[in-house]
Amino acid sequence: MVNKERIQSIVNEWIKDTDCFLVEVKTPPGKITVFIDKPTGVSLDECIRLNRHLTALLDPENVWETNELEVSSPGMDQPLKVHQQYMRRIGREVKVITTEGREIKGILEAADESGIELKETTSRKENKKKIISEVQHQLSYEKIKETKLILSFKI
Repeated sequence: MVNKERIQSIVNEWIKDTDCFLVEVKTPPGKITVFIDKPTGVSLDECIRLNRHLTALLDPENVWETNELEVSSPGMDQPLKVHQQYMRRIGREVKVITTEGREIKGILEAADESGIELKETTSRKENKKKIISEVQHQLSYEKIKETKLILSFKI
């Protein structure tokens, strides 16, 4: 069995002096998946270099006899996991599901290490008039169950 914390430590050491950051390490049986990202988007070359680094470092332990390795950036459809991902998505529309099960769609206006600020725009009809209102939400990461980017393909 591969030690997830060891993989995280190796990756964090490798990205230490770069602008890359670790998003997640998954170690289901038979596979090690490492997700990295950076503010400008991680390149294929960076994924390849980290893959080779991990392969070489763990090869003496015969890890690759029973495991395959995948290093990539998280897909656009994947939930945001770390605050750096939120920072990268400021100004974008997201859907947040809170730990209480409430769904909030809005523009991600700010993010830091403790939480996010989200601007939700709602509309309702009142006396045949459309009333638009904006609500600011301050959410700590502890109150967020999942956040996903809302992908828009408007032309």
